[in-house]
Amino acid sequence: MFFVIAQQKSGVGKTTTAANLAALLARQGRRTLVVDTDPQFALTRQLGLEVRRLGVNLVDVLAGRAAAADAIVAGVHGLDVIPAARELAGVEMSLVGELGREMFLRDALEPLRDAFEHVVIDTPPNLGLLTVNALVCADRVLAPVSAEDEASLHGIVELQQTIARLTKRLGVPTPDLIALLTRWQRHRISSREMQEALIAEGLAPLGRIPSRAALIARAAGRTVPLALSEPDSSPALAYTHLAETLQEVRA
Repeated sequence: MFFVIAQQKSGVGKTTTAANLAALLARQGRRTLVVDTDPQFALTRQLGLEVRRLGVNLVDVLAGRAAAADAIVAGVHGLDVIPAARELAGVEMSLVGELGREMFLRDALEPLRDAFEHVVIDTPPNLGLLTVNALVCADRVLAPVSAEDEASLHGIVELQQTIARLTKRLGVPTPDLIALLTRWQRHRISSREMQEALIAEGLAPLGRIPSRAALIARAAGRTVPLALSEPDSSPALAYTHLAETLQEVRA
C-alpha cells in the first residue's frame, strides 16, 4: 500500500503526519518504507538523518545514478528510509523536459513494491513535478487540512482536481483521497466549521489531530516521531487511531 501525504499549503502538519503514520505502521509489525521527496528534506531531518553523511539519496535515484534499494537507510525508528536532499529542486527542473516525467518515481520504486507492506511518501508543499510523481504512485493520498487555516481547505480541493486530471491523462488508477484535520480544537467554532466545510466537499475527515504545537515541536527536535516519544499524548493517540482506522478501511 502506497500512502502519499500531500497538501500544497505548508504548515498543516504534513511531514509530522508522514513520520507518525509510518512509525505506527511499522510498530504494527508491518515492514514500512518512508520516501522523502521534498527538497527541504524536513522528514529526513525529523527522523534524525544528516544528509551530508549519507552516500546515496533520492537525488541519485531520480537522476538515474543509483537504484532505489541502494538509497535505503535501514532501521531508523523501525523504518527504512529513502532520504531527500536540497538538490532535489534541480532534479525536478531537469525532469521537466523528459519523456514520461511524471513516472520517474513510480518506475524507481516499483522493484521495492513486494519488499514492503507499506510505503509512505512525503511531498513538497506544492503541486509541482515531485508531488505529481508521488501522486502517480499512490494507492491513497492523505491530505492534512489545518482547522486554523482556510487556505488548506482550498488546497485539498485543488489537490482533488489535480488527481482527477492526472488519472485521466496518464491512465493510472485513481487513488483514494483522505482528509485529515490537524490543529483540531474541539471547543473552537472554527474547527467545527472546517470539519463541516470538508463534509460539504465530500471529504469527511478520517481523523482529527489535536492542536499541541509544543509537543509536536519537541518531538521534531528530538528527531523521534511523537507517536514513539510521547505515545500517551493526545496527538499521538489520534495518530494511532488513524493508523488503525486505515488498516480497517483497507480490509
